[in-house]
Amino acid sequence: MALHFKLTPVACATALAFLLLAPAKAQQNPGSLADVTVTGKAAPVLDVQSADVGGLGLSWFKTPQSVSVLGADILLATGASTLSQAIKLDASLADSYNTTGYVENMSVRGFLLDPSSNYRRNGLAISSYTPLALENKERIEILKGVAGMQSGVSSPGGLVNFVTKVPVPDAFSTVQLSTNNNGGAKVHLDSNGAWGTVGVRFNLASESLQSYFNQASGSREFASLALNQSLTRDTSVSADIEYHHKRQPSVPGLGLLDTNGDGVGDTLPDRINPRLNLNDQSWSLPFETTNAALQLGLKTRLSPDWSAQASFAVQRAVINDRIAFPDGCSNAANYVYPGLCANGDVDIYDFRSDGEERTSWGWDARATRALSWLGLGHQVTVGISGRGNRDDLPPLQAYNYVGSTNIYTPMRLPADANLTELNTNTRQRAVDSFVTLVSDVSTTVQTVIGLRTSSLSRSSARSDGSRAVTIDQTISTPWLAATWQTSPSSTVYASWGQGVELEVVPNRSSKFVNYGETLPALKSEQVEMGWKWLIESRFTFSAAVFSIDKPYADDQPSVMGLPTRVTGGKSARHRGLELALQGRVNSQLSVQSTLSMLDARYATAIDPTLVGQRITNVPKLKVSVFADYKLAELPGLSVHGLLGYEDGKTASADGTATLPSAMQIDVGLGYAHRIQGRAVRWQLGIDNLTDRIYWREAPTQSWGGVYLFPSTPRTVRASVSLDF
Repeated sequence: MALHFKLTPVACATALAFLLLAPAKAQQNPGSLADVTVTGKAAPVLDVQSADVGGLGLSWFKTPQSVSVLGADILLATGASTLSQAIKLDASLADSYNTTGYVENMSVRGFLLDPSSNYRRNGLAISSYTPLALENKERIEILKGVAGMQSGVSSPGGLVNFVTKVPVPDAFSTVQLSTNNNGGAKVHLDSNGAWGTVGVRFNLASESLQSYFNQASGSREFASLALNQSLTRDTSVSADIEYHHKRQPSVPGLGLLDTNGDGVGDTLPDRINPRLNLNDQSWSLPFETTNAALQLGLKTRLSPDWSAQASFAVQRAVINDRIAFPDGCSNAANYVYPGLCANGDVDIYDFRSDGEERTSWGWDARATRALSWLGLGHQVTVGISGRGNRDDLPPLQAYNYVGSTNIYTPMRLPADANLTELNTNTRQRAVDSFVTLVSDVSTTVQTVIGLRTSSLSRSSARSDGSRAVTIDQTISTPWLAATWQTSPSSTVYASWGQGVELEVVPNRSSKFVNYGETLPALKSEQVEMGWKWLIESRFTFSAAVFSIDKPYADDQPSVMGLPTRVTGGKSARHRGLELALQGRVNSQLSVQSTLSMLDARYATAIDPTLVGQRITNVPKLKVSVFADYKLAELPGLSVHGLLGYEDGKTASADGTATLPSAMQIDVGLGYAHRIQGRAVRWQLGIDNLTDRIYWREAPTQSWGGVYLFPSTPRTVRASVSLDF
């Protein structure tokens, strides 16, 4: 049984009072935390000095990788409280079936990230099959491109590392109250102090989720505790605990209309109702998740040249996945899939899968040494790591046709909760060994050599034990790079590397012969060149060009009528240019602007008509420009704006349906001052200032379904935070 509790505003206030009334001695003894760096920023300065996600231990300037960091400062300024909102801040990132009430995912450089392999929490693998909370996150680090050296098995788009807030020397407590024009409200407490010699960071949040979608309101509760203890001057231990419960109806996407009667959707609907929720049935139940995570860490310096660290994490999520799901249309002469009938009709299925248990764990142990060899200075890191996932689903799920509705005139339909479909349980485990060697060839030239060997084991079986499949592989992923510091403020680099991906056939018996089967791993490959320029100490420019080749599974027609999904049936090539200008221009102006130009096409495929076609839901051009300006005439007052633009997203495999270009403007202002010595910050923001409604994304799911999601209508949000 999942354990639930409510973090109401009263509970948060009680916890706040407890922390404020803690013994004065506990608040005044931060001496054991002298080695912890304060990373929080009260206002956006947007400077990127280093990031852990690259795994090289180098400064941003000397790292031969494309890395983006979204710090707590810009997340706070823009009011970003979900992954989808944070994605708007970098042009290389994009939504992928990100909708209200459901788990979020993203693509990087046009590649969909794997929810079980491409996400990290303080460097250790986590599952993103549950909603992610940002209240206790100090920053979001994104490594763009192939990451085989850092993670072994992962999608080639990149890695996302959520870095949590840690105890800092100075005691504080901050309470933030926020609301929006939909009626939503949240209270968030962030408190830092010490219990004896143990540093403590505590976050609590309770939120009423009021959506602009019809019948999509919900609630969430969150709590986290971070502890840090210095055992000696050179050794420290840490612990991080997190709990997140969310309950909210999910909102499914729409689809393309089949206007020519050939059974495949090919036309965008001409009317957009941004509040339409096809999951609005009297029997619809909310999507509900309860997620708990624990992480432990040890860091030590063995000698002036040797350092070591070890960490372990475990995460467990219990999920009730329920929705009235739109999928295809049977009200036409030719059954439409994927898509909707020309008049907007769509079939609805009663889907229920209660009590899904998804457990993941990971560990990492590494040592780093600085040494001299052959007259050169080197930094070598060696280590071993492991991770695993275990998905235990209920024996049966419901996926029953209950009738048809219409996107223009929705209809009430009966429920059918009969459990008739077998589920598929999976097990995945990987043990890696890795080594990286950073060498100073000269005062201006540096090389990096990395190698990770992954021993993979993955199995799947239907819930009745049938169709059991087990795959074991050992794969090595090398990585090579070189940097040349052309001047004290300019560095160019080149890199080459490989990655490994795993695929599982979707668990849909009506779509695939080998549904639920685990497929062998495949390798992707990347070449990248880049330039980094320190315009000022906290103002930077970077550019990167890249080419990534990735093999995919594809569908092989069979005599049974349904296709068999086979490994390596098609491949794609993504070539692109990325530009980024970010940091503090001067004491008043900070900017974060990024541009991505991407050509993503299929290079090979079983279906020859697919070769040369653009990958769906990937923009050719995307721009994100954020600027924050502090008014000298009114100290404490700042204004900011975020401009987003994208063009060239296709919604159909043959490229006939393309989303119109889209632009959105968000604006806001903040005012910081003090009341009786207490810091107070007021914020007001307006997202989608012009209230422009457009098709935001059109992801194609792994089973072939194509879905359309509209933009969010104009939203006004306000918050106030008070430091104690």
